[in-house]
Amino acid sequence: MSGLVMGIEVRPARGAARPAATARDERRIRLLVRANAGGSAAAPFYGYALHEAGAEPPPDSGLRTGPTLDLVRGLPVRITVVNRLPDPTAVHWHGIELESYFDGVPGFSGAGRRVTPLVAPGDSFVVRFTPPRAGTFIYHTHADEVRQQLAGLAGALVVREPGAARDPATDIPVLISEALDSLGRPSVVLANGHAAPAPLHMRVGTTYRLRFIQMGVSRSALWVELWRGGADATWRPVAKDGAELPASARVASPARMRMGIGETYDVEVTPETVGDLRLEVRTGLPRPQPTVVLTTLPIRVDPAERR
Repeated sequence: MSGLVMGIEVRPARGAARPAATARDERRIRLLVRANAGGSAAAPFYGYALHEAGAEPPPDSGLRTGPTLDLVRGLPVRITVVNRLPDPTAVHWHGIELESYFDGVPGFSGAGRRVTPLVAPGDSFVVRFTPPRAGTFIYHTHADEVRQQLAGLAGALVVREPGAARDPATDIPVLISEALDSLGRPSVVLANGHAAPAPLHMRVGTTYRLRFIQMGVSRSALWVELWRGGADATWRPVAKDGAELPASARVASPARMRMGIGETYDVEVTPETVGDLRLEVRTGLPRPQPTVVLTTLPIRVDPAERR
């Protein structure tokens, strides 16, 4: 997302019929795109909300990131994007394979006369797809991207295997994004929507999966590092951009990685001692060159849970 882009047109085989849409076993979700309190015309504050049943969730006035969208591999989903913003918008399903028309890039996705439209204020757009693989992906705006992403329109999309439960206490997306400073510049870096996020809590001997997502707009590369005191902690890389890594790459290593815009990395962390860890997001060249800490996510490690 920070370099050259090339479009590739894939045409159906001659005589191939398009599969008919079906509502059987289809999960239905409404994705509400709304303005939140605290924004202005110059620096808007937007948010996503998921609505499946009952009353709509109240607008969120504190987070600048979308809620995690949990899907299941092989289970069809129908997502109705409802635009309640004063501006047109679109939602792109980053990194996951789906029919081009539903991919969410207005005026580009699709083919022939069936091209993805912008979603006008007060209008909606229905997206249908069946996640083909489990992994970590992203959903985010693809209309006036810089302005709308800085306003909060990006979130984690996690696809799990059928029958495998996801425990939010041990399976944790960490979405890195940016917001405007007091002068209207995209210089404030956020972790899960906060410049000063609350600590995560872990327990000794428990394995945690951290799903890192880099959705900044002004920095083509950031460094993510995990520290214990003044020394590197260790983690085990397990996935990259929604694909599991081979066994040869799933080895414990110093907890440090470089992330470009639109990349995702999954790592496993198993704390061995009680104490404090800190996850730092930095910019600059790799050490020993000086770097700048942009935001810190504290982690409290408690004793193992008694059984």
